[in-house]
Amino acid sequence: MILRKEIKDDNELYLYFNDKLIYKRWLNYGYSKVFDKMAYGKDTFVSIIEDENGKKRHRRRIFINGDVCITKEDFWNKYVADIDSESAKYFGKNLDAFNDAITAGGPGFPGDCIIEIIGTKRLENIFGKEDFEFIIGLLKDAEFIDLIVEKENKE
Repeated sequence: MILRKEIKDDNELYLYFNDKLIYKRWLNYGYSKVFDKMAYGKDTFVSIIEDENGKKRHRRRIFINGDVCITKEDFWNKYVADIDSESAKYFGKNLDAFNDAITAGGPGFPGDCIIEIIGTKRLENIFGKEDFEFIIGLLKDAEFIDLIVEKENKE
């Protein structure tokens, strides 16, 4: 199972599953199109997967575009926009609250999900290298999260 992401023309995100295009998003406009409806639920941001026991699970998809964030508040607002609204209501929108949400299931807990983060350079500038690495580290270590992080071009 191979999941591959490409960003073309600085505006178009392509997501491939086993070399088959399943999703396209125009980053500047926020529009998207799902090409493989079997991979997603009716609202296209919930994927449906089958675990090793044959049980179907609905996984939330959280997409954060750091390139449109100017402040830390912008990042936290994008994060809470895609989690459960009741959990989001009590989330503190800071690193301590995020740590509690991810490690202890506190307010802001995203549940079983896929989190995709692009615009990492800008987010690193906003949070500082150490704090942003802390966020990525928490997400990588969480067993209930599949993390997709944009790889920056180093030309």
